[in-house]
Amino acid sequence: MVGAEVTFDVALPKVIWGWLVSTNMWAKSIATGTFLVGLYFIYKYPEKDNFFRKWIPILGLIFIGITLLVTVLDLHHIFRFYKIFLNPHFTSAVTLGAWVVSGFVVILLISFWSWATGNRKLFDKFIIPGFFLAFFSTIYTAGIMGQATGREVWVFPVEMISMLLSATLAGSAAFLLIDKIYNFVLDEKIRRELGYILFGSAGLLISIYLGEMFFAKMHSEFSYEVIKVLTLGEVAPFFWIGITFAFIIPMILVGIANEKRNYQYGFLGSISALVGLWLIKHAWLIAPQNLPLS
Repeated sequence: MVGAEVTFDVALPKVIWGWLVSTNMWAKSIATGTFLVGLYFIYKYPEKDNFFRKWIPILGLIFIGITLLVTVLDLHHIFRFYKIFLNPHFTSAVTLGAWVVSGFVVILLISFWSWATGNRKLFDKFIIPGFFLAFFSTIYTAGIMGQATGREVWVFPVEMISMLLSATLAGSAAFLLIDKIYNFVLDEKIRRELGYILFGSAGLLISIYLGEMFFAKMHSEFSYEVIKVLTLGEVAPFFWIGITFAFIIPMILVGIANEKRNYQYGFLGSISALVGLWLIKHAWLIAPQNLPLS
């Protein structure tokens, strides 16, 4: 029938994309965020970039490893995964994501070897392709969610911006944590700038989430019901605690840290941001799946 839309006629028996996918997006935000934020500081402070040249590959490999692990665990046919490389379909965001993330892993391995051997010029040769691979590794999940056309609240442009800001929030928070663990090894101006990035990312993200909920035009009853599930339903604790921990508390604590020059507050704000980021991503992911599509 012309104009007909294929949909499920019954509720799904369970949430298909659960905590494994939430963890995938969370860990990927840290891996790509540390790379993108780290590149910014390498270019801005080349004379003080040893910290970032060390921790970009270490954090990146740890958290992209977590991303790949939970992805494999979430697959229903993990031993067919190789076919995505041998028989790729590049109209699929999943295929594009697999190729891009694989390229990003190669860049991280090169950056690790560059740091381990002291060959700085090696990493410098791959900074530009690394930037693009990190960028697209960050946003490809937005493409997957956007292709789920029945889930109206997952809109690609908004999800793309949200994931980029999640990366800058997670990346700056991770560097602030490492800085504190190693007894504040960064220069104060760099630490303050990381705080500003975290503060700005949190402010923009809370604006996007609350704006989507309360001010965006809803085109269907499904959208209204998703917002109810998020704000008042079974997902609400994840959502509101996530909003508080990921955005509100970090903005307050990082603001105090930079204003009072007491960076213990920034450390606590970073922990809060990373914990809350997982909660908010989990809530936003599973809320639409709690409703039938027809």
